[in-house]
Parts: sequence; structure tokens; C-alpha cells
Amino acid sequence: MAAQDLSAWGPFAVSAGALEIATELVQALTGRGAQADLLGDSVQGVQTVIVTEGLSHLPVTERHWQVLDICKRLYASGARIVILEHAGAGGFAQLCGLKGLSRTLRQEWPDRSIVTWSLPAGVTLNAQAELVLAAVASNAPEADLDAAGTSVMEIGAAPGLVQAAPTDANVWFVPGGARGVTAACVSELARRQAGSTFILAGRSGITPWPEGLQPTSDVKLVRGALISAAKARGEKPALPSIDRQARALLTGQEIRHTLDVIAAAGAGAVYLQVDMSNRDSVLAAVQKITAECGPITGLVHGAGVLADGLALKKTREDVEYVFGPKVEGLANLIAAIDLSQLRHVGLFSSASAVFGNTGQSDYAMANAWLGAVARKLATQLPAAIVKSFCWGPWDGGMVDATLAGHFATRGISLIGLQDGARIFADQILQGDRQEIELLIGDEWAG
Repeated sequence: MAAQDLSAWGPFAVSAGALEIATELVQALTGRGAQADLLGDSVQGVQTVIVTEGLSHLPVTERHWQVLDICKRLYASGARIVILEHAGAGGFAQLCGLKGLSRTLRQEWPDRSIVTWSLPAGVTLNAQAELVLAAVASNAPEADLDAAGTSVMEIGAAPGLVQAAPTDANVWFVPGGARGVTAACVSELARRQAGSTFILAGRSGITPWPEGLQPTSDVKLVRGALISAAKARGEKPALPSIDRQARALLTGQEIRHTLDVIAAAGAGAVYLQVDMSNRDSVLAAVQKITAECGPITGLVHGAGVLADGLALKKTREDVEYVFGPKVEGLANLIAAIDLSQLRHVGLFSSASAVFGNTGQSDYAMANAWLGAVARKLATQLPAAIVKSFCWGPWDGGMVDATLAGHFATRGISLIGLQDGARIFADQILQGDRQEIELLIGDEWAG
């Protein structure tokens, strides 16, 4: 490769998060006549920054935060940003969802050049550096790098069904499955597997419904009833406390309703209060399930929260909050469960991982990480059906009226609860094992 192939993209700076590959890259670039050095405090004059923190051995949440933080720092410089990550190398904790970040940043920063390249496992540092240099020189798009140049991971849409539905009963563990769209999906699954047991898990407790209060899903009515009851006791109600009580009551009611629906279908229904971001809490739950119900053979990971906001304003706490249940929770579960017993795995990802989404850099990263986990699990468990569902927006769940209007202006249809639940149950029970990441819903414009 001639030096002029790189001249248009230099000078270069390489971040030192993964120092060995960073040093190799600097040496390879300077060996080709390019100006390159490790990233310092100043980025003045730098045209391309190669970010290596995604290749580091930092804990998964910290690793993703550091990449986002470096990108924030580089925004004002206008430098081209190249993010590197592993393509399935190492254990589950080493997997990355950084394509979700770059896809989101390209939407939020349309005048910036940002890509993520995945490096293959089992090749030398020198070979990795050569792949990166070749991709730089050719201005490669976001892709997995391999010996042939680049390849793009395809996400399946309109997936097919190829096998008969299994009749064996399963022990299903479903973090985040007691409420919202995950509950609708699990309820449909219970109707098809009446002999199975479903252990739903969530952080919330089940607050008993007050005597004398008619069941309702209207939070205003519940608040009013709680205020009236407090005044009748001679108390002066504090509105923040009343609001927390009301929401706890409605959460408990929703959990009980999901358990009742599953039981009515003929399946076993249990709820466990579990903090998925706490390893000891997850381990205790898995041990309890295994002792009382047998090995977990079906896993549906639906836990997730949002902390929407533009990337430039994101904090470490935002990333930790979003990664807690979805990423750390699944990592804790993978460490605690006997993976060899799994027959079915369904991970609730998002179309934000595929397309990016303004205001959701952390959420897009977390869901892209789920896709990497699904691909690794599918390799390790060839007899199991493993699916990462990259859902578009649902008509319910996290999508309120404001968000629904936002998607409508972009021409993105909402997924109905019944349709989504049917697709989910079809795929996790009968889906083609070769189709791992599934895009469900409309494509999103940038």
C-alpha cells in the first residue's frame, strides 16, 4: 500500500484503551509514511481518530461508556472517528454493541464521519492493523473486517418458519416479562405451551390492592382514592409519596394480571423479585428456580429501561442506568445459568440497534450488544433456537402518545400487541435456526 493511499485521512491519532493494538496501529501508519501518534489531550490538526477502547478488557458497561465519552470529546474537532470492536472474540463480557453507537451518532451528528469496524478473532495484531489500514484507505463503510476486506452483518426481515412446533414442556425464565409488551408475548407463548412453567422476574414488588378500591388502570383515579383515604385518616398527603404509591399499586396489578393470564392458559406462573443488575440476586433466583422447577430450558430476556437524551449530554450514570437491566442483567444470567440446557432463547432488542435512533445512543449500544450475544449463543448452542428480536415501536409498552406521534411523522407504523406476540411465539418455537437477528417492523429513516 502506498503512503498516498492514507494521506487524505491523516494526521491520525489512536486512543490507547487497548494499548497493544493501538501501538501496532501507530507503527503501521507511520511505517506507511502517515503522521500518527497516540491520542493526547489535544486533537488539533488530527483528521482521523481510531478508538480502541472497544477492544479493551474493561467491564462491559465501562467499555461502552469510555467509547461514547471519547466520541463526545472529539465532536468539536470534526475529526473522522473510527471505532474498533471485537467480532465475537473472547467471552460474552468482551462482546460489543458499538455499531449501535455509531449508527446513532451519524443521525445526531450528520456532518460528522463515524464508523464502527469489527475485527476478527484469531489473527495477529499485525494482521488486524493491516485490515484497519486497508479499510481506512478504501473509506470502508461500517462493517465486519475480514481477510476478504469487509462484510456486513445482515439482519433478517420477514423471517420464515421451518420446523414443527415443539410439544415438550419448558421451564421459562423471563426477566422483564411481567409487564408491557414482554408480558403480551409470554402470555401468547403460554397459550401454546400450556404444560410449561413461566418464572417472571422484575425489580418491582407486588403491592396488595387496597380494600374498597375498585380495580382500575387509571393512575389519576388511584391517586384520588389514596388522597381521600389519607385525609380520612387525618393525614396531610404528600403528593410525591401518593404518586409512588399509586404507581406501585398499578405495577402490582399488572403483574397479577399477567400471572392470571398465564395460569388461565394452563401453564405454571411464578413471579420473583430480582435485581437483574445484581449478580448475587440473579444467582439466588437461578438457584431457586433450578431447585424448585428443574433446569431452565427457555430464556426470554425482556428487561430494559430508557434514559433518552442527546449523546453530547449523556453521562456515565445514564449509560449505567440503561445497561444495568439489559446488559449487566443478561451477563449475570449467562454466568449463572446452565447454558447447555437451553432449547429456546429470545432476546428483546430494538430497531435502534440496527438503524440508530436520535437520543438513544446508550440504548442502541445495549441492544446491539444483545445481537452479538445472540450470535455467540447460536454458535455455542446449535440445537437451540436463538433469536434477537430487533423490535420496531410497539403500540404500548415504552411508546407513549408523544413517541407514537413522533414515529407517525416518520412514517413508522406501530406493532400491535397481538401481531407482535404472535410473531414472537412463532419464531421462538418454530423459527429457522439460521435466522438469528430479526428486524420486526418498518425500516427506520435516518
